[in-house]
Amino acid sequence: MNITLLFRTIYLSITLTLFLTSPIYAELPSNAKAETSKKVTSEEQKIKYLIKQVNDSGVIFIRNGDEHTAKEASEHLAFKYKKATNMFWFFGPKTKVTAKEFINKIASQSSTTGKPYLIRLKDGKTVTTKEWLDNKLSQINDQ
Repeated sequence: MNITLLFRTIYLSITLTLFLTSPIYAELPSNAKAETSKKVTSEEQKIKYLIKQVNDSGVIFIRNGDEHTAKEASEHLAFKYKKATNMFWFFGPKTKVTAKEFINKIASQSSTTGKPYLIRLKDGKTVTTKEWLDNKLSQINDQ
């Protein structure tokens, strides 16, 4: 087995385990349609809604040149969100993260390579994850 594949498998297994046992996964809305019928007001609700939108999108996410399912992408973003909010140095002394900070600092690019995350839409067009999430956030804010 290729060593890179082995490490990737271990990383994804740990990520999935941490995500599935984290409070953020348990609090994700059961479906996005039900969530949009309610007013999404707090920043944390907006972030959870954005992660849920990623999960339910059915598009291909491209991270560091590798393709991932929407489910894998949502799990990765939830993991990064939880990890980053527990790092004092990442956001400083404040405890709350805005949805815009989530998009700009966590969900838009790799924290290891700095490469932007991309999304391949169902029509084949590729956009940045930042652009896609900014659009979703503006839909929430327009409610």
